[in-house]
Amino acid sequence: MAHTVRRWTLDDLSTVQDVLWKTWLDSYSHFIPEDDLRAYFAEHYDLDSLRSLFHNPMADGFVIEVERKVVAFMRTARDPEENRYYVSSLYVLPEFQSKGLGKLLMKRAAEEAKAFRLDRLWVGVMVQNQHTVDWYKSMGYQVVRTEPFSMGKSTVDHHIGFIINESIH
Repeated sequence: MAHTVRRWTLDDLSTVQDVLWKTWLDSYSHFIPEDDLRAYFAEHYDLDSLRSLFHNPMADGFVIEVERKVVAFMRTARDPEENRYYVSSLYVLPEFQSKGLGKLLMKRAAEEAKAFRLDRLWVGVMVQNQHTVDWYKSMGYQVVRTEPFSMGKSTVDHHIGFIINESIH
């Protein structure tokens, strides 16, 4: 499957919204009501919010295109005070999952972190999203703590942890 990994552009924002929403429904709707997903999405991922993220100098975004269609998105953030590099979001359209695209994005994040001399990728993942928890663990994910995360009126447990860059192959 021919693909391109690249930094996101302003022209990608509505497509990124589409990837996020479709992936959220697939990943979260069995444990978070759709109304809560919609409320959180409207608050944090409207076009103005995405534009703000795009222009944030400590954040970055990457997409994967297959046949000129964006099918995956990752947002990263560097926190110089904590000296950490975060993978804040990573979403692959359901029909493109299990094809290695998420791993490509994680490798890209590891390269970006190394450029800042950081050896870990910090990741948060909802405990009930077991498939993704297992996927991160296959790369050496180490949970440091679990804390509540709210979307709308729903609150779920959220693992916070890291993956050592060299563990991502």
